[in-house]
Amino acid sequence: MAVLSELTDILAELGVEPELLTPDTRLRSGLGLTSTETTELGLEMTRRFGAHIDLWDAADYSLAELADAISAERGAAGGERG
Repeated sequence: MAVLSELTDILAELGVEPELLTPDTRLRSGLGLTSTETTELGLEMTRRFGAHIDLWDAADYSLAELADAISAERGAAGGERG
């Protein structure tokens, strides 16, 4: 899954330890992202995927769920799925 791989790359660039980045890892409860890291992740998702996923809502996305949401949004917008 290309989107999941790209998400793990983004998070690694933000300083998250690569061994923590599994498909089932949750952004808040698993990674404990700071507000700055969450904001930077959202900005990178918009820049790289054109995706506007609300990372501040009640959902504590796993990396796989977030990748699926990005893929679904891209598909709905007529972009590539992946």
